Parts: sequence; structure tokens; C-alpha cells
Amino acid sequence: MGKRGPRPTPTKLKLLRGNPGRRSINHSASEPPADGITMPPHLGPIAAQRWDQLLPMLQAVKVMTRADVEALARYCDTYEWWLAVREKLKREGDTYPILNDGGQVKYVAQRPEVSIAHKLSQQLRQLEQDFGLNPSARSGLSNGEKHTPEDEVAEFFRTHGA
Repeated sequence: MGKRGPRPTPTKLKLLRGNPGRRSINHSASEPPADGITMPPHLGPIAAQRWDQLLPMLQAVKVMTRADVEALARYCDTYEWWLAVREKLKREGDTYPILNDGGQVKYVAQRPEVSIAHKLSQQLRQLEQDFGLNPSARSGLSNGEKHTPEDEVAEFFRTHGA
């Protein structure tokens, strides 16, 4: 039987979020190296393009390590497959007719690709959450700087010359 409760939040993400739970931070947690990250050779052309778009962003916020290479590759592969299924559905529609023996439409069925696209979309959403690639995942992240209401007042007067 596995561990109970939610998965522990990685130390790096806790620090970026400002440790909202106020629990002690494990500063001795092992951290895989963040250098020497290379794209896996098995990625297709669209997945490789997505990799090139995302890697600099993830490295800039320091959430990407060598241990995350396969997870990012999985995201990029899933993204490429999702686009391919989406394109097929655009081309062929999301339903098709089921004909009876006389060649008349018996009923209209949903294409299997609709379900596949939905599953791929769910996988993408989970991976985006893991990497902080959607608004809800980023909403709790901070750059480590404290921002107080006094800063906002000072900024207002600085920009409005009062």
C-alpha cells in the first residue's frame, strides 16, 4: 500500500510559493543537477519544437533538472499527439454515421479520437500543473521578493509624480 495523503511538494516549489503551509522546509533534500540537460533524440519534430520553447522558461524559474528530462519529453510527446488527434477531428469531424444493412443511417457515433483527445488533454493538464505551466500552477509561485502594500503606494506616487 502506498503513502496516504497528497504527494509532498518539492522543496524548490515550496520556496517559489513562499511556503504557504508554513511547514518546515527540508533544506537537505537531494536536488538533481540542473546543468547538462539535453533533449532526448526520440522526440518528433513538433515535440522537439515544444521542448525548445519550454526549456528556457523552465530553466529561468529553476524548476528544471536532469531528473525532469523524461517528464518534459513526455509532455512534449503528448502535446504532439494531442495536436495530431485534434487536426484529425477538425478534418473528419467528431462523429460518423453507423449504417444499417440497407445503407441508411442507423445512428451517429462519436469518433474514438474524441476520447483520445480528452485523455491526452487531461495528461497535458497534469504535466502542466507539475511544471507550473498554467495560471493556477503559477498563481502560488513567487520570485522570492517580498511585496508589501507600501511598495504599491510608493510605486503609485513614483509613476504619478505626486
